[in-house]
Amino acid sequence: MKRKLEISLLVWFVLLGAVSGSFVARHVPEPSWWPLISGLIASIVIFCWYRVDSIQKGFKRTFWLSVGVIAIAPVAIPLYVVQSTERGLRLRAVGRALGYFCLLFVACVIGGVIAAFIA
Repeated sequence: MKRKLEISLLVWFVLLGAVSGSFVARHVPEPSWWPLISGLIASIVIFCWYRVDSIQKGFKRTFWLSVGVIAIAPVAIPLYVVQSTERGLRLRAVGRALGYFCLLFVACVIGGVIAAFIA
């Protein structure tokens, strides 16, 4: 389940980049609702991943960490990874999380480039 959520988030970021790229290529401003809806969908998928991962690890989620995962995921997810991983494996786990964030960024750029070529 966790892997499916990670893949769906990658697909979402490609789609997000494609939609944004198509607006830019056509010199049309994004609708005001688009950032809200796209951010909400990304937050829901990220929170679902956080929930599934914490259940698998047996990590007790705190209220504030859960809020942080939704509100400021780039800060809260590495914090969660550090807290939920045992000593000696933390640096590797944070590196994997940061690598995944970079992969999400690349997926968004790829989506934007593809949409710019199509438009």
